[in-house]
Amino acid sequence: MSVLVDRILDVSYWKKINPHLNVRDRPVFSQVLDIDTERLNDISDRIHHDGYIHQDPLFDQAVIEPLRKGVEKLVELGWPPAFIYVYDEAWDLFQKLEGMLSHFLGDDFGLLPHFWAWHIDKDGQGGTSGWPPHLDYSGECAFFDDYLISLSLWIPLSDATPENGCMSILPLSRQKTYEKPVTEVSDILLQDVRSLPAKAGSVLGWRQDLWHWSGRSSKYAKEPRISLSLEFQNRAFEPLCPPLFDLKNPPKPDMRLRLICGQFEKYVHMEQVPSDLKQAAKEIGRTRP
Repeated sequence: MSVLVDRILDVSYWKKINPHLNVRDRPVFSQVLDIDTERLNDISDRIHHDGYIHQDPLFDQAVIEPLRKGVEKLVELGWPPAFIYVYDEAWDLFQKLEGMLSHFLGDDFGLLPHFWAWHIDKDGQGGTSGWPPHLDYSGECAFFDDYLISLSLWIPLSDATPENGCMSILPLSRQKTYEKPVTEVSDILLQDVRSLPAKAGSVLGWRQDLWHWSGRSSKYAKEPRISLSLEFQNRAFEPLCPPLFDLKNPPKPDMRLRLICGQFEKYVHMEQVPSDLKQAAKEIGRTRP
């Protein structure tokens, strides 16, 4: 194996660079957030009408700040932010939303092997930007707009603003007014697009068949845009992309690292990854855990 492959698969290395975060075979999860029925009903109404979630902060800074520091350290050392998923706290953040997820996807929902993390530099430094308009899944994602098959969640660790590349989305309510399905970005009427600025700790999410994207930072941005995403599925349906994982029992550290490396090839059309890292990731993908 190459030196880079050895470094990537060395769990002790990741523990060392972010000692304030944990990397354990069996994570100790914190308490699930108690989201009241009225708020869940409001979220349900938004998903039914517009297809997305846009909730004010559900997490306080004590939860968000350690992960933000972890991403910043990874970026400082030249690693893609996605390596934050080697740490227990990244999985725990989404585990806290179990009540919300089970409300929409059923108690036995599964975790899809799709995830990413972003650090959009201020003033476009480093050439970073959000992803262009896309769908997370082009197939059927809901029945009668009520029964969701899959759902993407996105959590900002810093304030996401128009100046640093917040999310934008084509709401379901507007999409339904089109004479035919949107298959190309040029089909989208710009006046139908909705910008979704969000404070750190907010929770955003969307049906996976909605067009969405984010931007590039401007010189007026006050801070980088740092965010995490995971994707989930109702297990009552065939897996959209096997294997499905259990959020209460996430992959062990070695498998997390292999999954992280697998994202580089999956999102090669969206994200720039150094060639040596892509090669190391391919080498890791050819070896068994």
